[in-house]
Amino acid sequence: MRFSAASAALLGAACLVPAPVPAMAATAQPVGAPTPIVLPAMPLGQALLALARQTGRNILFAAADVAGAQAPPVRAATFEQALSILARSNGLVAKRLAGGAVRLAPRRRPPASLRAAPRRQAVAPLPPPMIEDRTAIVVEASLAARAWRDGAAEDTPDALASAQIRRLPDRTIAEALGRLPGIITLATSLEGAMGRVDHAGRATGDFVAMRGLPGAYVETRIDGIEIPQSLPYSRGTQLGLMALAPDLGLQVHRVLDARLAGEAIAGTLDIDHLAPFAPRAQGLRLGLTAGADDQAWRFGQNAGTWGANAGFGWQSPDGRLALVASAALSRRHFASVEQTYQSGNLAYALTDAQGNSAPGLDPAANLLLASVNAQVTRGTAHEETAFLSLGWRASDRLTLTASAMWASRAIAQDVYQVSVQGGRAAGFFAQTATADGLLRTQSIRADAHYWFETNPERDRLGMAQAALAWDAGATKAQARVFAALGRTDRPDHIEISFWDADTTRLSGGVNVADVRGFPVLKLAPADAALVANPLAFPVHNQGERESETSQDHRLGGDWRVQASPAPGWQAEIGGLALRSWRSRETAHFLYADTLPAGTTLGNSGLVDGQIGPVLRGVYDYAIPTIADAALLRAIGRASVQPRTIDDSNANAYALHEDRLAAYAMVTRHLGGDDDAGEGDAGEGALDLSLGLRGEWSGVSGRYWLAGNDGVPADGVAYGWNHLSAHYAALLPSVTLHWRPDRQWTFDAALWTSLTRPSPYQLTGGGSATRDSQGVTEIQLSNPDLKSVRGTNADLSVAWQGPGGLHLALGGFAKHLARYLNDTGNDLNNPASVMEYRAIRLIRPENGGTATILGLEASMAVPLDLVAGVLRHLAVAADLTLLHSAVHLNNPALDRVERTQYAPASNLLLRLHYDDGRWSADAACRLTGAYIQEYGIDVPTFAGTAPLSGSALDTWVRPSRQVDLAMARHWGRQTLRLALRNALDDTAYRATIGRYSDAVPQTILGGRQLLLTWSAGF
Repeated sequence: MRFSAASAALLGAACLVPAPVPAMAATAQPVGAPTPIVLPAMPLGQALLALARQTGRNILFAAADVAGAQAPPVRAATFEQALSILARSNGLVAKRLAGGAVRLAPRRRPPASLRAAPRRQAVAPLPPPMIEDRTAIVVEASLAARAWRDGAAEDTPDALASAQIRRLPDRTIAEALGRLPGIITLATSLEGAMGRVDHAGRATGDFVAMRGLPGAYVETRIDGIEIPQSLPYSRGTQLGLMALAPDLGLQVHRVLDARLAGEAIAGTLDIDHLAPFAPRAQGLRLGLTAGADDQAWRFGQNAGTWGANAGFGWQSPDGRLALVASAALSRRHFASVEQTYQSGNLAYALTDAQGNSAPGLDPAANLLLASVNAQVTRGTAHEETAFLSLGWRASDRLTLTASAMWASRAIAQDVYQVSVQGGRAAGFFAQTATADGLLRTQSIRADAHYWFETNPERDRLGMAQAALAWDAGATKAQARVFAALGRTDRPDHIEISFWDADTTRLSGGVNVADVRGFPVLKLAPADAALVANPLAFPVHNQGERESETSQDHRLGGDWRVQASPAPGWQAEIGGLALRSWRSRETAHFLYADTLPAGTTLGNSGLVDGQIGPVLRGVYDYAIPTIADAALLRAIGRASVQPRTIDDSNANAYALHEDRLAAYAMVTRHLGGDDDAGEGDAGEGALDLSLGLRGEWSGVSGRYWLAGNDGVPADGVAYGWNHLSAHYAALLPSVTLHWRPDRQWTFDAALWTSLTRPSPYQLTGGGSATRDSQGVTEIQLSNPDLKSVRGTNADLSVAWQGPGGLHLALGGFAKHLARYLNDTGNDLNNPASVMEYRAIRLIRPENGGTATILGLEASMAVPLDLVAGVLRHLAVAADLTLLHSAVHLNNPALDRVERTQYAPASNLLLRLHYDDGRWSADAACRLTGAYIQEYGIDVPTFAGTAPLSGSALDTWVRPSRQVDLAMARHWGRQTLRLALRNALDDTAYRATIGRYSDAVPQTILGGRQLLLTWSAGF
């Protein structure tokens, strides 16, 4: 039975891997033949693979058990003799399995809390020891299938190796992570707040939420180092930045001990490159990708996708020097249909005399939508990644490593819109009294608009580290220094609009009907003809340009020491020191004479074509497209309107953060069979770990408070201000692991963690804006904003049955104090400090408590257990159920709300086929509805106060995505064809109100077809 070399090493540090037997194995020399087996000295992993190839025998071993190990020269007459030499030389024992396969395992198994750590810490870039995440085990049928065929059961940790990632058409790390239980992929979130719904128009997964908490509560690390937090409004990270480069592995930890629990209430995400001394690192790996976006194809736009990647590894003959390098480059064109509405073009349709929603009506269903925006988005995403790592075994005990990586993404996105706005001022609405004393509001006036914007984004990430590892047997030590930089830019965001209060005025107001879930205008024939001819619209907004930059530069180091002072005991201490420099800048320019007054869109010289119909049967008209370069040239010739000091410094801050952390852990290992091989080791073992972590951090620097051009007045310190805030916490943890036999595993944990406020919230944003009532709101800082404290409990059980059958069930509870929700570029829980004349001073405040309860279940079933004819098929399923309750302490909302990004259910289904030559996958994701934004101060231009209330929360509606893939395998080559979003499901749909469709926003992203080729040499 044949196994590919790729599957052998990609299971990662905690998985058992089958050594490859190539296609010619059927003619391999039989065991006991007189031809001797001769192998030179080489790394142990390579030696085992070579032995398997020569003899046609399957050898199962854990990659972690051979990492950094060296095999002696071998000269033997039989397979058993050769295997015995290799095993004894490195303290391994062999166990014969059904079908003739052999499993290798260490003679003594380490404590469970360290079980995924390598025997010899000789890998770069030396991340902290992997902590087994037993709360919910992800089941990847694609990996398990090969082991199931020979009856060997695989332990499947919550991880995705490179081979798994590329089985389905995921384009970003965020999309790949969405295939793990407890994680949902987000097309947009308030954390980024750079484009919001237009960001979602890219129809790409850029963010994740874990266990009902946004990215600010997740610590994301690359090769053991936390990623710089370059998003301007949050401590979250944008995972769409990194393409799925070769040799990349992803791992999720949802149960954290003292090593990792510092700033990760939801958990940690680890993105790991292949280490130089890893068994699979040697050789050359190549990949090519080609594809197409069907939405762009329908619009007659450039629809192509292409990519290339390469990986290379080298190790010196004596095994002391090693190098691994990889790089990836891709370019993707995309297009989508967007239906949105204009902010403020809302009102209650039926109100009482005070302007409140009529009693007995759902306020969300009672909303009057007074605008319809039909939009088309087109653009390109260009991604580059590179990685290099060097390793040197200076001695049997000392290993030195160094690594560096770089990732960049440049997105060019254009948004074209034809809209009808019937609520942009109070005069566009009229009220009439009803017989029961209520007031009915209607839109009585509307204008047609053409609007164009660019929504570019440039993301850059660089990280480098140098590390040493000392292994003296019972005592191990590691130390590392690192530097990192992250930058997120929105350069040259440009807008221009064409409309006129007379020329593009309709005969009446906005009246809509529902067509296939989209609001469609009911128009008189003359009005329909007007809307369908935006080329005749005259220029209105002569153009504006805005740029935004946010960056985070870091320098730090960490260390740890492990010791085994006595049999059954393990102790570890470690620490971290980090300095981060964070800054944010914005620039806004208005232009007065980009085009001569009265110039129509058709005569502007900017139009380079059209796209249409926007959506057949719904928005049956075309939208003209504008050439970015032509608009930039016109703006370059125009006059900039005068700018104030506030215009130059608005929303700016420059801060530095210092963070110190230290931890101590003790693990007691009780019971178990020390001499058992892999699969038997640890039976009856009980492991108890106690830990304590201390965290201290400080933030200081300056920020700009907009208003009055930097001149203090009326007791308000406009201009540059100084900020200083400090945080400290002690975080205890306890974990318990029990494996009574080889089938059952039980785990329990109680741990604490924290999450600090973002610099944006600490500075208060520093902006001054005028609301619909003419009141200027000035956002003040709050250095007393508290960190969120999380107390977490986890309990799980897993069962490994015969033939690879796997079941797991886990539950968790989280209690968060001083909760901070995701508000994007708005303040968290704003509280009024002072109000006088037409000025209101507000500042962010902590909320109350939040509780999240969850249940995570996984299963994998090889279908040969049902019928022999199904022996190449396997099914897997993961289900996450969430219940949340949060006290935001905001008078505008209900006393208890749900947390954001916490769908009540998320179901992942997978069907996999693999016969060694052909493989196929079908995957389906069903995600329930979740809150994206709370209903605080929903803007209205109807002349009333902003609309508020929990009934007006913005909900992302339930979603589905089906992906298909099939592949042909030739040795170490694979050709794969994949279809993303095969059923053409909606990419994003959000509504004000959970069940009402009165005010929707919808994005259709279409399907994507991908053809990939990969090979190893």
